[in-house]
Amino acid sequence: MKKTLLLGILILLSACDDGDLQIERVDFDTVSLASCGLEDDPLDTTFFFKIDGDEAFLLELEGGLLLDETSTEGTLTSTLGGSSNLVYRLFSDDVSSDYFCSTIPVLEPTVINENTAEAGDIAVNTKVTAVSKDVKTYSHTILISGLVLTNEQNESIIDSSTLTYGTFKTSTPTSLNLEVPFMNYETITNFSECESNSIEGSLRLHKMINDEYVSLDIPLTTLVNEVTEIDTPRTATLENGEFNYTVLDTVITDDMICSTAALSEEIISHNFISSGGAINVETVASEPDGAGAITYTHTISLNSAVLVLKGDGADVADVTITALDSFVLGAYTTVGN
Repeated sequence: MKKTLLLGILILLSACDDGDLQIERVDFDTVSLASCGLEDDPLDTTFFFKIDGDEAFLLELEGGLLLDETSTEGTLTSTLGGSSNLVYRLFSDDVSSDYFCSTIPVLEPTVINENTAEAGDIAVNTKVTAVSKDVKTYSHTILISGLVLTNEQNESIIDSSTLTYGTFKTSTPTSLNLEVPFMNYETITNFSECESNSIEGSLRLHKMINDEYVSLDIPLTTLVNEVTEIDTPRTATLENGEFNYTVLDTVITDDMICSTAALSEEIISHNFISSGGAINVETVASEPDGAGAITYTHTISLNSAVLVLKGDGADVADVTITALDSFVLGAYTTVGN
């Protein structure tokens, strides 16, 4: 019986005398993606497979395409028959994951037929799909387009559609769950500021990394051009959501942080909002420059900050995070005489 692969619209490119591509008629879209899970870091995973009875769809993915950060569509790509490889196999009997993952080679079942991808494009689209107080979960969706499969008789078929090979999940600590909360923002020395501010008498400062940001509505009274005494910082409270830690399932722009308008309904937002704690500001001054101007550096830290992971108000309840240890959030500079 002839066997055909159901992956979309298939077009016969070339055929031998028998015209028989030995590929089982099966919809791999309904089969879960699997891996052997042997890597210390799941992001190093490159071998994936999908099994349906006596058939398997195997992918050796180019390294470096799995990252714990949200991607812009079309930026993480590879080619089949080049840096990545895809193989369809038909076995003599049902096959299990042990066949692919066992440290000792398995002899049965045997491979009856194998078809290799000679061409095709792979794209990996990654975004945050879940956030808890401890971890961010990323889903890496692997897409294949322009697939060309060829057998040993040089018979080929092409699937001109884009098919979803599967989704692989990884996780990474949230920024507040690092050894020092938000230490990943330390490399961004200075804050950016919003041109307009939602709270009168305050300045909105922010830092962003890929799909997340921190923002602080800090009272202008804490940023005056005066040096503070040692161990006597200026202070303000964090009781009314002045500090925000937000994770989105998209790459963040300044407008998303500074706009008072609601985000697009297509964007999923995970928000940690302050409900307690204090802002501490310590100010030092530089020597006057040639024009007599003095630069004031305001080091901003948060002390005993209490954050609330906001639920949806219906099925998901708010989660209050244990007060964080004191940590430096960043610096803001002003100039005066």
